[in-house]
Amino acid sequence: MQETTLKDNRRHDLLNAASELLAQKPAASLAEIADYAKIGKATLHRYFTGRDDLMLALAQRAFATIEDAIAKSELERGGATEALTRLIEALVPLGDKVYFLLNDSTLAEHPDLAAADHATRAPVLALIRRGQASGEFRADLTAEWIVHQMDYALFAAWQAVYDGSVARKDAARLLVTTLLGGVGMR
Repeated sequence: MQETTLKDNRRHDLLNAASELLAQKPAASLAEIADYAKIGKATLHRYFTGRDDLMLALAQRAFATIEDAIAKSELERGGATEALTRLIEALVPLGDKVYFLLNDSTLAEHPDLAAADHATRAPVLALIRRGQASGEFRADLTAEWIVHQMDYALFAAWQAVYDGSVARKDAARLLVTTLLGGVGMR
C-alpha cells in the first residue's frame, strides 16, 4: 500500500512538472519534460508509455480539476452573476494545470475527453441560460457563444499571467469585469 501511495505521489509530481513546462513550452519533448521533473527519460516511461499517454493523463486530470472547481463554485446558489464570478475565481488559479490544453489540438479528438468537455460545459451552459432568463446576461447571444467567449478569455487570462502582463492576483477580477461588460445587461 505504501508503495502504491509513493508511486501515485510520484505520478502526481510528474504531471505537475509536465503541465508547468508545457504551459511555458507547449512543444516540449519527453526528454525535456523528464529533465524538468529532474528524472531520467526511462523513469518517465515507467509512468507513461509515450507523449500521447502523458498528454491524455494530463488532460484527464485537467478536466477532473475543472469539474471539481465547478462543483465547489455552487453554480446553483445565488444570482447568476455571483455564481459566474465564483466560477471564474475558481478557474483562474488552475492555469498551470489546464493551460496546456489550448496548445494540443490532438487531445480534442479523443472520445473520453470530448465526453469530459461536455460534462464540464453542461453546468456552465445551464448557469448562463439561468442568467439570460433572469435578465442578468444578454439574451441576444447564445449561451454556447458566451461559454466559448469565457473559455477564450480564461486562456487569455492564463496567457497574460504567464507573459507577466497581468498579476496572478488580478486575473480573475479582470476577467469577470471584461466578460460581464460584454455579456451583462446594460
